[in-house]
Amino acid sequence: MLNFALVSIAMKEIELNKNWSLVKKTKDENIDVEIDVEVPSSVFEALINNKIIENPFYGLNEHAVDWVYKSDWEYSISFDVSNEMLKYDRIILRFDGIDTISKIELNDTHLDNTDNMFRHYEYNVKELLKSKNNELKVLIQSPYRIAQEEIKKHGHVLKIDASSIPGVQFLRKAQYSFGWDWGPRLPDIGIWKPVKLIGCENNRIDTFYLIQNFKYNKDPLKIADPKEIESIKIEFVNLEVQVELDNDVNGEFSIEVMLKPPNQKFVIKDTKVEKKSASLSFDIKQPELWWIHELGTPNLYELTLTLKKGTAVIDERFEKIGIRDLKLVRNPDKWGETFYFLLNGVPVFAKGANWIPIDSFIPRGKKLGLYAMNLQCAKKANMNMIRVWGGGIYEDDEFYNLCDELGILVWQDCSFACAIYESDQKYLDNVKVEVTQNVKSLRNHSCLALWCGNNEVEWFIDIYELFSFKLRLRSLFKHRKGNIFLFEEFIHEIINNHDPQRPYWPSSPSNGGRFGNRKRGLLRSNSPKRGDSHYWGVWHLSKPFSAYRSFDSRFMSEFGFESFPSMKTIETFCPPDQYDFYSPIMENHQKNRSGNKKIMKYMKRRFIIPKIFEKQVVLSQITQGEAIEYGVEHWRINRNNYHCMGSLYWQLNDCWPVASWSSLDYYGRWKALHYFAKRFYKPFLACAYETKDNVDLYLINDLRVPQKGKLKWEIVDSNGTILAEGEKNETATPCSSLKIESIDLHKIIQSNKQLRQIVIFYYLYAEDGCLIHRGFRLFDHPKHFPLSNPNIKWDVAPKKEEGEYELTVKAEAIAFFAYIDSNKFDFVASDNFFSLNKGESYNITLSFKEKVPEKALKESLIVGSLFDLLK
Repeated sequence: MLNFALVSIAMKEIELNKNWSLVKKTKDENIDVEIDVEVPSSVFEALINNKIIENPFYGLNEHAVDWVYKSDWEYSISFDVSNEMLKYDRIILRFDGIDTISKIELNDTHLDNTDNMFRHYEYNVKELLKSKNNELKVLIQSPYRIAQEEIKKHGHVLKIDASSIPGVQFLRKAQYSFGWDWGPRLPDIGIWKPVKLIGCENNRIDTFYLIQNFKYNKDPLKIADPKEIESIKIEFVNLEVQVELDNDVNGEFSIEVMLKPPNQKFVIKDTKVEKKSASLSFDIKQPELWWIHELGTPNLYELTLTLKKGTAVIDERFEKIGIRDLKLVRNPDKWGETFYFLLNGVPVFAKGANWIPIDSFIPRGKKLGLYAMNLQCAKKANMNMIRVWGGGIYEDDEFYNLCDELGILVWQDCSFACAIYESDQKYLDNVKVEVTQNVKSLRNHSCLALWCGNNEVEWFIDIYELFSFKLRLRSLFKHRKGNIFLFEEFIHEIINNHDPQRPYWPSSPSNGGRFGNRKRGLLRSNSPKRGDSHYWGVWHLSKPFSAYRSFDSRFMSEFGFESFPSMKTIETFCPPDQYDFYSPIMENHQKNRSGNKKIMKYMKRRFIIPKIFEKQVVLSQITQGEAIEYGVEHWRINRNNYHCMGSLYWQLNDCWPVASWSSLDYYGRWKALHYFAKRFYKPFLACAYETKDNVDLYLINDLRVPQKGKLKWEIVDSNGTILAEGEKNETATPCSSLKIESIDLHKIIQSNKQLRQIVIFYYLYAEDGCLIHRGFRLFDHPKHFPLSNPNIKWDVAPKKEEGEYELTVKAEAIAFFAYIDSNKFDFVASDNFFSLNKGESYNITLSFKEKVPEKALKESLIVGSLFDLLK
């Protein structure tokens, strides 16, 4: 019946994961449900698997299943407990996560009411258990009904947003689940994390914390010349391991700590426990450091904690930890105040994207392997930071473990977003437990760079107050004051108490609030002079791509542009007779108001619009890629003197198949943007900065060692005739942006009208002649460039590596945005949506998850370019 897992010699865990029953308790809609389920799971997931409801992601089905979240549901299980288990001093019933409002009952005894999906809950149930036929019931109430009751109780709504069901801000539940401008209205319900029985003695390890103190050969913060970055070294680190038990000791208890460096022998130390805690330290010379993947190896040490009573082992913990020094540097400068991360003495330009929950039904997404899929794709696109957005969840352990292993930093929002929140004592008590538990759980991950209080509360606090309340001025003031207290003092104090070595930032975006004695609001909190920024002039305000260059952010933590997912993804939710931007189903899979019209509006600025829907979809992705590239290259050019040190676009992933700002769709298929990102996030690259008078060529080096490169460039007309060309050998110092060429366009063309008919191609080569980076830049919208048929020729052949093919393409004329697709097979290309000069050939590797027959691949491949989309 049950799955036993031995986690230590003296502790035993029983996972209560199978043989659950799920019953719909609300009697309405003439729908009765009683099915067998496993946990972790959710109600929607169970109903889909049992074919009780149609896929909510298909068509308009989302709107036919509201009865699910308007109903109450009961999970129940009958289980036995062995005599061996019953002999333990304590038997803990642990729920790692319940979504959200529940009543728990064991053997007809009420245990608790829960109201926070972000918390775990534990109960000592030894006195309630018996050897046979234990009955555990979890009644989960409708989140919709509870939210409506809270609205009536308080007399106001704390958020105004047409995309979502009102009231979720009163619940400690993932805010996106009630709907967002990229996600469906499908508030899930369920036991979304594991349930366990833990047999243990009267004491066990509750938590531990690592304190790392570093000694450098020179002070990184006093280095003025980037050339010195290469010489920075950490000579020594003192690693202190602080261990806390869940009870005061009664007897002779000791803690043993075993530390094993990568590929080396382990070191063991032990000490006695005093009251509830113990501390041990290790002095490590020349430690093997944890790095983001572009700067080095993300080395992880193995740490084993053992709690002993005499010679008996009482409890054990095993973790992988990284030795690394990470600081958020905020110093006054000529622009305002810096905002950047210093990793092991090296200033990091953060390159990445924002992360939303992997699925509308989170337990299902984990089972589908979406964590590994999305994060591995992020690394392949040269991302070194992911921002976990506050409208989602504190992520699963798998997420942080993968980021540790992959060398990706994490900006972690607390789970609050785009609203004004309650701040009465009951609410604060709930939040305190929530934040404390999650900080203790995540604080030893090497990847975790920063705690942030929320998403966009500080920025829009004035607007929320104006439109969210039907209250008197006195109540408005109370809520404003309460939210400033919540995010700038209350949560900050909790995190400072439990994770003092990690920076806290009150909101995103923010100018620092009280941390800099600064006023807050729509303009002040999103200042380009200090703190982090969100920029939505492009997209929401319909400004052109060039507007990115007018916002010189210190750290751009959110900006974005929408596109459609691939046709293979559209086929999963839309029948062919609705293949139109404005059909009911395509509009339902666009949650941003007038989003499809806006996509088309931007496309029309840039391109002639083809009549065929499938071509319009590809063109939407190219437009998205162009937009984000334009902003990222501008901010990366500005990295000198720490003027701008971060670019995290909105968003990496989707929680369902939809038109959105993502670069990876729900199924992990790469949009054009993700291929663009792989290029514009390279740690060493060249880029072009064009105006009507000049085009400047830059080398950008984010690495900690100098990079030598040869940059070749050609300016050609629409026939491919070379109008000007050049090449230059340069060495880019570490962590720098270097302008190596400024080309006067007026020496090449006779009038500005000719700008529309020329293009610059540029290529960056390493010392050994290998191509590092390639790019191009037009000087006006692509629709004004006279295109000729490039007659792209291609051939594909298998490579030695299983699942890989080499595709060779050659263009007879200039080909913009050459794309590779298959109407049958999914693959990731080494490059895609690139451009080719006249007569140029290019080799691409196609990687498949499974073996693909060569003949079938050739028959399914589609190779085209902008010319083919528009003809």
